[in-house]
Amino acid sequence: MQRFPDNLGLATDLLLHTETGMVELRDDYIVVRTPEAPEYFFGNMLVLRQRPSASDLKLLEHDFGQLVGIPPLIAHRTFAWPENADSEVTFDAFVERGYDATVCRVLVAHPDEVIQVATNPLVKVRPFTMQQDWDDWFQMQLADMSNPTSIGSQRYMAHQQRAYRSLIERGLGNLWGAFIGNVQVGSLGLFFLDGIGRFQTVITGARHRKRNVCKTLVTEVIRLAATRADRLVMVADETYHAGAIYEAMGFRQQGRLASLCQEPGNAKAR
Repeated sequence: MQRFPDNLGLATDLLLHTETGMVELRDDYIVVRTPEAPEYFFGNMLVLRQRPSASDLKLLEHDFGQLVGIPPLIAHRTFAWPENADSEVTFDAFVERGYDATVCRVLVAHPDEVIQVATNPLVKVRPFTMQQDWDDWFQMQLADMSNPTSIGSQRYMAHQQRAYRSLIERGLGNLWGAFIGNVQVGSLGLFFLDGIGRFQTVITGARHRKRNVCKTLVTEVIRLAATRADRLVMVADETYHAGAIYEAMGFRQQGRLASLCQEPGNAKAR
């Protein structure tokens, strides 16, 4: 946490990883490892102090192999770092090497600053209470992944379910569902670490989008559960519309979080 006080997205990521995996502070990196889930790309990564340059890539890949792992156990490479709020970010040299680049906005609000927005009166919100809730969550999350039928995707989701249930059992938060009748149409996680509420895996089912499900879910969860936090944190991909929804609700950008991920089989020769 103390390493990134100006980037609550990265700081809370590391707090969550400390609870569900292993985090090691080193001179040049923060090493994140989740030994029981080698397919978890962002649970097995190197966190950098700043944006890398193309000339850093050979050393970064070497150090990733030494500190995180190599194939066949660790078949990907992931690097993440705090990014400046308004800088232009280009990753052409990394993309040419088979990396996917992502830049996210880190959005922060005090619970009292959240604005009431249009909601869907048909949507009821409650924490997960039964196995069916988890089963429906698993299928919805899996369907939203790029390769939902792969064994790696299914093992990753099974790990995420175990990790979230462990956090819930320790009283650190909950997963919440949005329901129309008995059908789960969306969900999110909200976990509390050092007085900060961090949202996780906010999703609306494909057939129920553009019906204010997300707005209803976030608004209700904050109303019901956010008294434990003095700050609430969302991390939203800059290329998706969700960030605009959260900003309309009163969240404000605090910083950005960038990453490079080379998925298995995507490495390209120099």
